[in-house]
Amino acid sequence: MAGIWLLVILLTSGGLVELGLWRYNQNRYQEEQRFLRAQAYEIRAVLLAELNATLHLASGLASYVPAKQGRLDAAELQPWLRGLFTQGRYIRNIGLAPDNRISYLYPLEGNESALGIYYPDLAEQWPHIQKIIANKEPRLDGPLNLVQGGKGLIYRVPVYLQDQRYWGLISTVIDYDRLIADLDVLARQRDLAVALLAFDVPVATSATRDNVRLPVSLAGAQWQLQVSSTSQPIASLTPVRTLGWSLALLITLLTAWMMHLHRRRASLALALSRSQQDFMQAFDLAPQGMAMLNASGQMLEANQALCQLLERSREKLVGTALADFCLPNDRVKLRQHLAQENAQARLGWWIRLLDGEQNPVDVECSASWLGLSETEGALCILHIQDITERLRLQQMQREFIASVSHELRTPLTSIAGSLGLINGGALGEVPQAMQSLLQIAQSNSSRLQELINDLLDMEKLAAGKMRYDICEQPIWPLLEDAVTHNQPYANEYQVRLELVGSPIEVHVAIDRQRLAQILANLISNAVKFSAPGSVVTLKASVDSDWLRISVKDRGIGIKEEFRSRLFTRFSQADGGDARQKGGTGLGLAICKELIEAMSGHIGYESKERMGSTFWLELPIANQVVRV
Repeated sequence: MAGIWLLVILLTSGGLVELGLWRYNQNRYQEEQRFLRAQAYEIRAVLLAELNATLHLASGLASYVPAKQGRLDAAELQPWLRGLFTQGRYIRNIGLAPDNRISYLYPLEGNESALGIYYPDLAEQWPHIQKIIANKEPRLDGPLNLVQGGKGLIYRVPVYLQDQRYWGLISTVIDYDRLIADLDVLARQRDLAVALLAFDVPVATSATRDNVRLPVSLAGAQWQLQVSSTSQPIASLTPVRTLGWSLALLITLLTAWMMHLHRRRASLALALSRSQQDFMQAFDLAPQGMAMLNASGQMLEANQALCQLLERSREKLVGTALADFCLPNDRVKLRQHLAQENAQARLGWWIRLLDGEQNPVDVECSASWLGLSETEGALCILHIQDITERLRLQQMQREFIASVSHELRTPLTSIAGSLGLINGGALGEVPQAMQSLLQIAQSNSSRLQELINDLLDMEKLAAGKMRYDICEQPIWPLLEDAVTHNQPYANEYQVRLELVGSPIEVHVAIDRQRLAQILANLISNAVKFSAPGSVVTLKASVDSDWLRISVKDRGIGIKEEFRSRLFTRFSQADGGDARQKGGTGLGLAICKELIEAMSGHIGYESKERMGSTFWLELPIANQVVRV
């Protein structure tokens, strides 16, 4: 009987040991999972904060292009790009791609291979880019292998001008390798390892105990953040089982592991506290205004930049609704954007806030949602950027155009007219010593008139105020008139104009004056870059339902490095031969706008030192009859 009781006691003790070990293993697994999950949320918050800060800087540039009506000034753009690059810790480069070709890149050093990339040529990336353009929403893609080496995340923002015409893309390349390296340093400080995986990577069954995965979603991109423990594994429990039949050793082991569990909990609490302190410090020292809002729009935190912007202390801001500091008309707009909780709110919107003296301050806002809080509901970080200086620059631009229109055009016309009368002999014979100077003055005044007229045309086109008188009419007489009216100009360069081919009785719906302006510009360019004694040909042909008009010269051609900027505003080829020809750099840009307004297209074919052919296409309004 004693032996049976001993066996029962032994079996009971062993059962208690096994039960205790099983319970312990479950607790250890749960604590490790909670610890890893907490660390994963913190690291994800750091990742999203860094990416959101970079994306916000990049989105600010997208508003610059429509404000400039799509016209980019390299001298004005350079310091802005330098400022964005300096503020964005992980920005590798910023590229502007009018008509889907990267024409501006900062910094250029180290990224030369990316300059001039034409997105439709990127077979793997172009389908994604087309969706971005079609949806009119920015998107973050990656990680992608970069042509300049390494990997990067690319934030592409489709830009549409004020008349909703597609302008091109702004691409911000985020240094993926450096971002992941910094996250890895942060993780190693906590005995962790991190990896950013594709969203559809399956979870390996054998690895679920020692790691957790969290979804990461930002600007249309989705990944999985995997956080794994790299600490030394706890010793096997086999010796415990072997010696666990002793009650004293069992109690000792249980006591030791309880102490270990307590230390783990204390370490977790300390790590959480440290992470919260780091986050709040970065939040408070951010260079732009930031506020943490709950679901009702009440400010839970406000950083120093926001306090300075509103000229109020943190104590006066925390606990109040941000809408209380808006103009009445902007309060509804603010509440609507905060209620969206989607990518639309991250695009940014403009409102006006009231400072301490009740003066309105124009700001641009964007929101990033952090998740749900047990007490406050949905939490978000609102980024608030002062755009007063940006609006001031836009006003300066409008005032400049108005000054050109009202202050320069009228006196310049009088000067040019007077010089024309003098050089024409209307006031008597001009002394020989003065003829050269007066001819130069008249030539320069004519060039200034062309520049002012081109500036005014571009301003009308950008503002959508250009008037068109479109009607169906035969094209051949217009081509004959173009040759006749532009031959005197060609004579100055000893160039002959020729209309080749048989007459075509084709009607097209056009504005006669604007088409004449386009043809005059193409012909004058061809004449200027042709050698004396050469011929510039004008030709019309029909292809299906389209009429093609081409102007061909046998001049110096177009250099490869200039072709991406050919139809952009203020574009002129650098170098001796091209620059000496003069011009405003607006002619081809105006031609492109005018021909597209008449439902047509414009393009060119060129080889260096072998001439160029510029063509435009218009839809035919009737059938073709050759005579």
